[in-house]
Amino acid sequence: MGTTLETLAGVPKAMAGAMARSWSEIPHFAEIILIDAAPMQARLAAERARLADDPVAPRISINDIVVHAAIAALVEEPALNGIFANGKIERPDTISVAVAVATDHGLMTPVLRDANDLTLPEISARIVELRAAAAARRLAPDQFEGAVMTISNLGAYGIDTGFPTINQRQSALLFVGSLAQRPFVIDGAVVARPTMYLTLACDHRMVDGLTAARYLASLRGLLTGAAE
Repeated sequence: MGTTLETLAGVPKAMAGAMARSWSEIPHFAEIILIDAAPMQARLAAERARLADDPVAPRISINDIVVHAAIAALVEEPALNGIFANGKIERPDTISVAVAVATDHGLMTPVLRDANDLTLPEISARIVELRAAAAARRLAPDQFEGAVMTISNLGAYGIDTGFPTINQRQSALLFVGSLAQRPFVIDGAVVARPTMYLTLACDHRMVDGLTAARYLASLRGLLTGAAE
């Protein structure tokens, strides 16, 4: 039996260095909520029906709905809309978030810029464009800069929760878990219900526990009222 040595280069090398710095420099903490996902499913069906006759409309996904709500929650809790640099917190005038996308050459986190004024279909279309550019290695270096938060979804792989590593300079990372049937209490009765875990990891230099809790409460309200 032998050993093969793999030399890190390119994206894997850059990611390894960035994650090591993040873990050693950022004081992480995380908060987790379980939400009723039925309203999201209802909104997904309604949006797809509304756009069904538009040949150029994007195909809305659950992840798009979560990203849209996560951005709206940043508007409601602006303390998370910050970038930590040189011992100071920068407050952008607009909201930009990174969206984790898987490619054949590694995980990438391109930035959805100035996203606070985008509609759900616009966000969906932008994510499709970023995913295609990442897969084709067409992303410019500045397309990885300026985000205040990363949104990462491993739900498709059956992952419920995790403890994510925050990207350098960003205030938080929102980890989206699997949408699955779980026991859930409604009107005092335990029923099978589509639910989803959301984990928010924050940089304690910028965000305290109460602020993170308020952000998650806002996000819960936006997602569980998604059918309204």
